[in-house]
Amino acid sequence: MASRIPAELVDEIRQKVNIVDVITPYVQLRKRGGNLFGFCPWHEERTGSFTVNEEKQIFHCFSCGRGGNVFNFVMEMENLSFPQAVAKVAPIAGLNVDDSMVNNDSAEQVSNEVRELRELYAEATKLYHHLLVNTTAGEAALDYLHGRGLDDGTIDAFMLGFAPEGNVLLDFFTEQGKDYQLLRRSELFVERDDGSLVDRFSNRVLFTIRDRNGHPIAYSGRKLTQNDDQPKYINSPESPLFNKSRELFNFDLARNAIRQNKEVILLEGYMDVIAAFQAGITNAVASMGTSLTLDQVQIIARQSEKIFISYDADHAGQAATKRALDMIQNDGRMQPLIVHIPGTQDPDEFFRSEGAEAFKQLLQKNIETPIAFGLRYLRDGRDLSNSQEQLNYVNDAVKLIAKEREPVVRDRFLRQLADEFSISLTALNEQVRPLLMQVAASRPIGRTKKQSLSTEYSENNSKSFTSSEMSFSATPKERISGIEMAQSILLAWMLKEHEVWLQVTANPNFHFSDANYETLVMLASAYKAEHPSSVIDLASFMDFVKRPELTRILASFEGIEDALFEDRSKVADYIEVIMNKMPLSDKIRTLRREYLEAKQTGDSARIRQKGAELMSALKEKEASRYE
Repeated sequence: MASRIPAELVDEIRQKVNIVDVITPYVQLRKRGGNLFGFCPWHEERTGSFTVNEEKQIFHCFSCGRGGNVFNFVMEMENLSFPQAVAKVAPIAGLNVDDSMVNNDSAEQVSNEVRELRELYAEATKLYHHLLVNTTAGEAALDYLHGRGLDDGTIDAFMLGFAPEGNVLLDFFTEQGKDYQLLRRSELFVERDDGSLVDRFSNRVLFTIRDRNGHPIAYSGRKLTQNDDQPKYINSPESPLFNKSRELFNFDLARNAIRQNKEVILLEGYMDVIAAFQAGITNAVASMGTSLTLDQVQIIARQSEKIFISYDADHAGQAATKRALDMIQNDGRMQPLIVHIPGTQDPDEFFRSEGAEAFKQLLQKNIETPIAFGLRYLRDGRDLSNSQEQLNYVNDAVKLIAKEREPVVRDRFLRQLADEFSISLTALNEQVRPLLMQVAASRPIGRTKKQSLSTEYSENNSKSFTSSEMSFSATPKERISGIEMAQSILLAWMLKEHEVWLQVTANPNFHFSDANYETLVMLASAYKAEHPSSVIDLASFMDFVKRPELTRILASFEGIEDALFEDRSKVADYIEVIMNKMPLSDKIRTLRREYLEAKQTGDSARIRQKGAELMSALKEKEASRYE
């Protein structure tokens, strides 16, 4: 079993490396005041909100909220594990990390079984590819791929293969003396009732599925004959190597292009992606089938800010687009857009007939927003010449429009509805108003990942904060509550000064209302036990914490002015604000839960009652913002 990297070595690497040297190859930094600023590498922006504090050796983006120390930066930029990031940074410090401690391609922390299965699949892939391109048996399969427009370079790049009839693969591995149990677990074969094995794939073109590091892990086999008794495609079942909900076809080749452009193109099939690659579109991936999963969305969202969905134009493809769109919007980290290919061509046919430049034009001129697609999708199968169908469509359309956050966009689509169906715009606005309240009530309170501390404070609260307290804003257009601001300043102060830590933790009735802040307090207690010091080093503490959502909170403390930590009497004020506001926050959480429960049971009377109570509590919270 691989050993862990010693904490002392991690500390030494971090202390000997200047975070600026690591970030500079990715971000152009310029000095402004005491910090360095640049454009965030994870999203588009007009003014640089990405900052690096060279003294504290941490980074933070005030727009998207990402932040941490040098290892966090490398982990996010390169999609690496913590040990991999430490090993990558070590040479810059003039140090080395033993391969046995690192989860990477050359010495990955995997079981012997996984390592043996990878070797098995690598050999199988080479054999199948050889059979396709170098044998008489593979000529029909090679002709098929050429007929689909693929050239030899693309066939090689994707390691496409051919499985002939018979047990060619089984015979190949048997001659090598491969262990029967390993072959059995590989899912490359089908086990008969008597325990004997036969090749899973026979007389099929094979599309090789690779993991994000480029290891072959599965196949999808397309039949070459018109035999209706056989399914068109046979896919590898899940195995110790292959979890189809967590893999994306071509992600290993597309990842760099996705990361550089912050854009990804989601296509439906393997041939769509391969044709795109051959045409020069290198940031395209496909899910394992038409159903995108949450795991796949999260994998893509770590690399991309924008996702273009281009599925087939048939009913199945559009239904898959709707499911993917819902999944992406629920995740909330990427801007989704739908690419509409004219006519009945699928992406594969379009790439082959029109080329990459024509598709790039579609990305500029032929895209739909989620709401435009949703309205078009609602029309599918409806007879809008029928008055009842019109009414049903309008009702569904209004519900969809109500989910749009931008008032101008809502107004535009409501006007379109009014014009098309000769309905009063006033009536539509009246219908959408209660829906907007329901949507607002169902949204979680608190900052999203793009929200941060703000300067927009109201002055009508019982506790007044100074102008300095109002100035550690990240995005002036966003607003947070007084309790959130108090929590941020107080926890930062606790980590900065041991006396404040003792003052706060000595109060048995006090705790932070935000679970992440409470978690950080518990982790800080454990950290202090291992690192006796009056001051917690944030960069070192981030290594101890590791969790991205928590390191980002710690990084946001960089925006707090030092002047806020001078008047110790303010500590008691912050504690009082947090404790006094907590009952209202708890009430809102309870009401939201009760409101959602009422919606699930369909109790209309309780929905109205709890909706009204929730809106009242939210208004009370809004009125008391920014003491």
